[in-house]
Parts: sequence; structure tokens; C-alpha cells
Amino acid sequence: MHTAKFLACLLPLLAGAAHAQDDRTVVSPNGQLEFHLFTAVPDGGVLSCLAYQVRLHGKLLLDISYLGLNIHFQEPLLGENVGLSSDKQLHGDHYNGLWADYPQTSTTGRRIQFEVRVWDNGLAFRYIVPQSPLLMDLLLEDDVSQFDFAGDAVGGRPAHADLPYIEQEVGGGWVGIYDQDVPGFPRMQLNRADAHLMLAHLPDKPHDPKVAFEGKTPWTSPWRIIVVGADRAALPHPDALGDLLR
Repeated sequence: MHTAKFLACLLPLLAGAAHAQDDRTVVSPNGQLEFHLFTAVPDGGVLSCLAYQVRLHGKLLLDISYLGLNIHFQEPLLGENVGLSSDKQLHGDHYNGLWADYPQTSTTGRRIQFEVRVWDNGLAFRYIVPQSPLLMDLLLEDDVSQFDFAGDAVGGRPAHADLPYIEQEVGGGWVGIYDQDVPGFPRMQLNRADAHLMLAHLPDKPHDPKVAFEGKTPWTSPWRIIVVGADRAALPHPDALGDLLR
């Protein structure tokens, strides 16, 4: 896993909390699931990083988790050193959502856009990378999205996991992490950083150990999907998730 640039956000996160700015909240139609999107400079950090939290029934489900993409030969991460430029609310038949635009506050001209949809028993988010002079060709090293579980999992969390990843929470319900299957794009994996923090990872291309995906901008990532349920049977089958994202 390519972690050198990722540590700028990760290590301060492990050391303490962050001060949030530009907080935007999306609530499910039934009002029970909340997604909070913001930028934050972690304690001991320097750069403002895109981040989120998730609450279910008012209780923290996912704590401060950072978001971004590792672009080959480019620093900082796409998701670091950003500030909110514009946003708009989205509404569908079964979800509420948000689209937000984050330029990097430097002279690179790069920006990252973020879309999230929240329905009653889950949420999905994805990245949009507009075209810019430094991002005509997209060489993606890794997806560095985080999933920082606020509680403990029954039996603990594995060191490595393919998706879908499903766990039972101690004293609570079930949580599943899925990704959208897009032909030509590598399937996301999860690596455990500590007892609570799971990190997204994209495997390298077979003949290019530094690149997971090669494409052109503008580019939209697959959906990253988090679903919740009172029991395992309440979690949707992966084949049904496509209907929720149309």
C-alpha cells in the first residue's frame, strides 16, 4: 500500500481530534442516519483535509474519517489542502444528498468534487475529478478513504478484507461496506490501521507497481457504499445496491 503521502493526514488523526470547518450535513428521509462532511486540520497537522462522520439514531457510528485520492507523482493528496467553494443539496425518490466542490488552496489548479447520497439504511459517496492543466491524464495510485468505526466489532476486525466487508457491532447492529463494480476499475480492499480504523486500498495494476488505475479527466469514481441493519439479513444484497444509486 502506498502510504507515504497519506501519513500527513493519518498520523495526526491517530493523535487526536480535529477542528471542523464548512460543516455540511445530509440526513436520511426518515431522519435517523446523518452524514457530516467538513474540512479539518488534524491536531499536529498543517493541511486542511476533507473528512466525514456518520451518526445513526444520534449515536456516532463512524468517527472522523479522512477522504481523498493519491495521484501518481503529485502532492499533496487530492483531498488535502482544500477549501469548500460551492455546494448544493440533492434529492431523489429515496434519498437526500449533497454535491460539493473543493479546490486545492494552492497554485496547482486541481480540485476534487464529492457527492454523497443518504437513504434510510445506508449511504454512498463518490469522487469527481474535473479536468485541470495538471490533471488531464489520471494516474491513480490509491483511494485513501478511511472508515473509522466508533465502536468495537464482535470478534475484532481483520488485518485485510475484500469487499463486501460486513461486521456486527458490539451491543448494536450490523454494518456493511461495499463498492460499485465498474468494469476496468480495481475492486477496493480494506486494510486495518488499528482496532477501529480501516483504510481503503486499490491493488496495483499487474505490470505497473505504482499505479492502480489509468484514465482521463473528467473522471468519476465508483460509489463507496455503507449500509446498516438491525441484523445481517437486513443488509441489502450487493446486486440490489445498483437500484439505490440510480
